[in-house]
Amino acid sequence: MGTPAAAQDSSSVAISQGFRTNDTNLRTGALVSLEGDNSDRVELANRERVEQLVGVVGDKPLLALSIGASEAQVVTQGVTPVLVSTINGDIKAGDKITASSINGVGMKATGSSVIIGTAREDLSGKPTQEVTITDAEKNSKQVQIGLVPVQINITYFAGADTAQNFLPPFLQQMANSIAGREVPVLRVVVGLLLLIAGFVGAGILLYSSVQSSIISIGRNPLSEKAVNKSLLQVGLIATVVLLVTVFAVYLVLTL
Repeated sequence: MGTPAAAQDSSSVAISQGFRTNDTNLRTGALVSLEGDNSDRVELANRERVEQLVGVVGDKPLLALSIGASEAQVVTQGVTPVLVSTINGDIKAGDKITASSINGVGMKATGSSVIIGTAREDLSGKPTQEVTITDAEKNSKQVQIGLVPVQINITYFAGADTAQNFLPPFLQQMANSIAGREVPVLRVVVGLLLLIAGFVGAGILLYSSVQSSIISIGRNPLSEKAVNKSLLQVGLIATVVLLVTVFAVYLVLTL
């Protein structure tokens, strides 16, 4: 499949990073993933490799890093043309873009997934190419493929299929970003309760210590040095409690 004509005039307002590759089918706007465990090699991305998304093959990026031995410049930040398809429906400005079943081609993210970024313009009205694909039910389907500018920001997107009926969307998104994958609602709730318990516990320790210190100094002004030492110890204990709580929340979200 060739690159739509629009790619010939497109340039990136972006920063790219050089990567090695054995893939001879890389083209401008193609989504790429890291190749296996290699951190310096890329290959065309698809749904099976969406977790390893690293960027988009660039054309005339504003700033290119590691030029020389590298064989492909991959945009990792900024705005750049991206190959997208209508597999999940027409692409509109503001849609989140993820990898599709077509190697190197993105689609609108309708479910929870790692995304490459956000479309800045509609696909309609732009030059496209029609291709035939086979869906999961083995039915043939015609889709359009073209280039749209995308703000590159690789992150985890919680789509409409995420069971978060009673959770604020930002909370689920934050948990997903920390874990790098979709976190079950129950784990998010457990993590939130642990965090609240940790802050409440530390707050109670500090409040009780300050209150008792004020009373002690009021009764015996000469005890001020001992009281200050006691306050410092309680402060350290409260800090340890908070650190342990944060670590426990991290384990709950990531394990």
